[in-house]
Amino acid sequence: MSFGTRLKWAREAAGMTQKQLSEATDIGISTICELESDGRERGPSALQMVKIADAVRRRPDFFFEPGDPLHEVVLWREKPAESGAQIELQLIELAGQYQRLEQCVGNPKLCELPLASCGNQPFGYADAERLAHDFRKSHSLGERPGSTLLRVLEEVCRVKVFHLPFEPSGTAACTLDERYGAAILLNSNNIRWRRNFDLAHELFHLLTWKIFRIGESASVASDEEEKLANCFAGSLLVPPEPLKLSVASQRNGKKSLDFDDLFEIARQFDVSVQALVWQMASNKLIEKPKAVEMLAKIEGKVELWERRRDEAPPTRPIRFEALAREAVGKGMIGTGVFAKYMGISRRAAMRIVETEIYAGMEHGANAEVEIADT
Repeated sequence: MSFGTRLKWAREAAGMTQKQLSEATDIGISTICELESDGRERGPSALQMVKIADAVRRRPDFFFEPGDPLHEVVLWREKPAESGAQIELQLIELAGQYQRLEQCVGNPKLCELPLASCGNQPFGYADAERLAHDFRKSHSLGERPGSTLLRVLEEVCRVKVFHLPFEPSGTAACTLDERYGAAILLNSNNIRWRRNFDLAHELFHLLTWKIFRIGESASVASDEEEKLANCFAGSLLVPPEPLKLSVASQRNGKKSLDFDDLFEIARQFDVSVQALVWQMASNKLIEKPKAVEMLAKIEGKVELWERRRDEAPPTRPIRFEALAREAVGKGMIGTGVFAKYMGISRRAAMRIVETEIYAGMEHGANAEVEIADT
């Protein structure tokens, strides 16, 4: 595939018109047209190449790679209509940066998730519940997985989890690629317990990637798959036996539970009240019609709590930032690349490098400790 064809492919993947790319790069639209048609004998200048690559969120060498670009699948629960394409590219760009940082510091392991398979048999709700049980046990998530799931996915399973603000709020995305592994995008506008459920929901899609991401429907999840993902997330975050014990403890002899009781139990499991109520219905602690009735009655209180905002999570994981600092400290990336990866200005990057990284090295912060053989 020629440079011009790759440029057109990247522009369209970014959801941009030639006019929008021209405005984003300060390159004349006639020049953009010539570049896409391979009509310029000399090709783009170095500065133009950098501007184009930044605008469409690609590395400059992407435009000169042989063959066709690899198909990138980002699975959304509900893709934002206007900004979806740009957010997808930002997720892929962040995941690629993360992988390059891992390679720089000599720790390039990809995703270590146990991908599920079902042979020729249909994958049903019992399978989703079993998958949740097995994952919880094999990764030692305990009886309250909500408090540890994010750290286990990032540190043990090597899933790259990022947070960005976008609308609609009730959606998230994930992708699995042989180049950079598994990545999940959560909405930083959501409160923590919403993000927890979204994280577990997207984990299901990653675990079952080889089951559902085949054929023409690879980039779109069916309604049934989304229901299975919700079933998995509920079963993973609110295990049946601990739930029953918590409900019994909260009842304390009472015949019914009010909103405050439900909120207290939901807080224990780090999930929303809605997720808790549906999980109680799934475990036959309440009847489904009564669950629907209850949720309708407490909708106002739920919305009030949803408007509460805890501290917004950082866009990049702590490990991403630690790897970036290590890479620039060891001279594996320059200050400009460090600034780009961290999403900060070059001046801010230079200040971090001079006052934190190099200063720490001068004071022996990188002293090594010998590990005894066992």
